[in-house]
Amino acid sequence: MKEKLNFVEKLSQDVAIKLNKHLKKEGIELVKLKFGLEVIFINMFKIIIIFLAAYYCKLLKEAVIMLAVFGCLRSNAFGLHAKNSIVCTLMSLLMFVLGGYLSRYLMFNNYIVVISFCIIILFLLKYAPGDTEAHPLVGEKLRNRLKKNAVIIGVLLMVVALIVPDKEIKTCIILSGFYETISILPITYKILKRRYKNYYEFEKTS
Repeated sequence: MKEKLNFVEKLSQDVAIKLNKHLKKEGIELVKLKFGLEVIFINMFKIIIIFLAAYYCKLLKEAVIMLAVFGCLRSNAFGLHAKNSIVCTLMSLLMFVLGGYLSRYLMFNNYIVVISFCIIILFLLKYAPGDTEAHPLVGEKLRNRLKKNAVIIGVLLMVVALIVPDKEIKTCIILSGFYETISILPITYKILKRRYKNYYEFEKTS
């Protein structure tokens, strides 16, 4: 993993240098560019690993659906992140590959879709967005906008799950919705010993 991270860092640095010939950034702005590229490349490698594992297990379709649903919700609901890349990759494999496997046997119908998404949307209304120590969501206006968007996406996903005739796809959508919801619950923060409402510390001192 150390060698892999070194490779990512070197790749990010090389790309940043090439991009900076046109962007002309200096100091902290150049550091931000390099860091942003590192995040992009690390996430790309994670997605490749997930898709390769899913393809090997003949679960690629399920993994793609679950990852897409999770990403749509997470873009506004946010939530906890794993503390390191290895744990994140392992958790992602469990969620999207094992979840895809489970979807072939659970086969949820529309009654379960409605019940499940009522719970998911209620949790989004109450707890979204969930921030982290590294990414506090400062500003009530921002949090309200993200909450509203997360709920709208939740409703749209419920509609999609109701319309899609394939029970396996319905199950994938529900499971991903619950994965994201779990990541914003106060009890999850407490169990994992992570600080909740990180924005409060910033707003308190402002």
